[in-house]
Amino acid sequence: MRAMLSQNPLKTSFAILSISFSMFLGACSTNPATGERQFASLMSPEKEKQVGAQEHSKILKQFGGLYDNKAVADYVQAVGQKVSKNTERPDVQYKFFVLDSPEANAFALPGGYVYITRGILALASDESELAAVLGHEVGHITGRHSAERYSHSVVTGLGATILGAAINSPDAARLAGVSANLYLNSYSRSQENEADMLGVRYLSRAGYDTTGMTRFLKTLGAYTQLDARANGKAASQTPVYFSTHPLNADRVAKTVAEAAKYTGGSATARNKNDYLKKIMGLPWGSSASQGYVRGQDFIHPELGFKFTVPRFANIVNRPSEVVISTQNQESQGVAVLDMATSKQPLSAAAYIQYEWMNEEPLQLIEPIKINGLDAATAVFPGHVNGRAAQIRLVAISWGANKFFRFQIAMPSNISEADNNAYKSMTYSFQRINKENLGKGDAISLVLAQSGDTVGSLAQLQNKVFDKYSSEYFKVLNGLIDPRDNIRVGDLYKVIKRD
Repeated sequence: MRAMLSQNPLKTSFAILSISFSMFLGACSTNPATGERQFASLMSPEKEKQVGAQEHSKILKQFGGLYDNKAVADYVQAVGQKVSKNTERPDVQYKFFVLDSPEANAFALPGGYVYITRGILALASDESELAAVLGHEVGHITGRHSAERYSHSVVTGLGATILGAAINSPDAARLAGVSANLYLNSYSRSQENEADMLGVRYLSRAGYDTTGMTRFLKTLGAYTQLDARANGKAASQTPVYFSTHPLNADRVAKTVAEAAKYTGGSATARNKNDYLKKIMGLPWGSSASQGYVRGQDFIHPELGFKFTVPRFANIVNRPSEVVISTQNQESQGVAVLDMATSKQPLSAAAYIQYEWMNEEPLQLIEPIKINGLDAATAVFPGHVNGRAAQIRLVAISWGANKFFRFQIAMPSNISEADNNAYKSMTYSFQRINKENLGKGDAISLVLAQSGDTVGSLAQLQNKVFDKYSSEYFKVLNGLIDPRDNIRVGDLYKVIKRD
């Protein structure tokens, strides 16, 4: 046997893999929600609860915490409990959370943890659409899709280990491991279809209009295309929600067919006006507590600062940092602003040298003043995406051992004009009086009167949208079909600027 193994390790490894897979396949069971055989036994229901509880705090940190509005949180919780009341997994304690993020996203963790962002709430047009999103995520839980992906990843990892050992190649194991990670990052098409099917089923059981699933998917797809067009993004850029919930025309068609199975019953509730009144005042985009963009300025009322970004820059506001970038990063670079705390009272120059860079050798560290604030800057050569670049650090003292930090990576061939634009950005950083600032953009409601049109109502939000105001109005209100018109007496969402 040893001689055979040394002569043909691949043949032996595949034999071991075959035995291993056969053992795992014997552990398949029938899922009570789908009625299908499923390989998910390597993550028990008890393990699902443990994983969900462990990851919950990480999710809150990653997405900027919970949206601080008890009325909205209680409302989403109530709709979620209504949708999850009659699932095939009564052992699960379902919990629903609203994340303080403007991105349109929703997802579920094992053990009954369901999350939606306020960005999703802003796009939904009625309660049945909210229930559809929650029902879909509940479907991922009852379908045990996380357990299924985890179980498959264990098998994939085992196969990679055996294969890598057999051919004496750790790269093979790493390559298979990367594939497993990618698999875990996105639901498969069959899992998405199952979650849609189950979501529509739970909508029906809760008495909601089952077409809410299709309507919301169409709205989200239309919003993604419009936002890309309005902001000059590449059409191929994958939106956050669709990166983990793949969408195609076939999936939408299947939700239409699934919803049709429940027509003629009592599943008709939409509760449009109640829903709109609940989300009135909901922030649109980044809130005052997170900072927001006004023209070329990034303003953070809660922390009390603002700065002006270069004309060519896009701003991505994350919970722990602000990223200033361009579509052509190779020619114009990228900058990141964050906040850090020093271990002891230090000048900005000392902070760069002894804490931020941990005594790494730097070129000249230059103490400077930025609008009356103690600051310092340093430059050193580096690489970004394999290309030579100049890395500039700027630390700005904010008191109480706190520093705002700019990290700017500029390609070696950057133009003098673009280099000066980044310099002007750092020198524009200043304190502001937050008492004189607004709270940002928010959802308001308008009651349609006789003579109102999409164009006339869209004008109410012209301060928010420089262009495409009518298109945004239609998408925000689910007016996706060209035949959709304004109906007198109906409530409509408009985005108002404080």
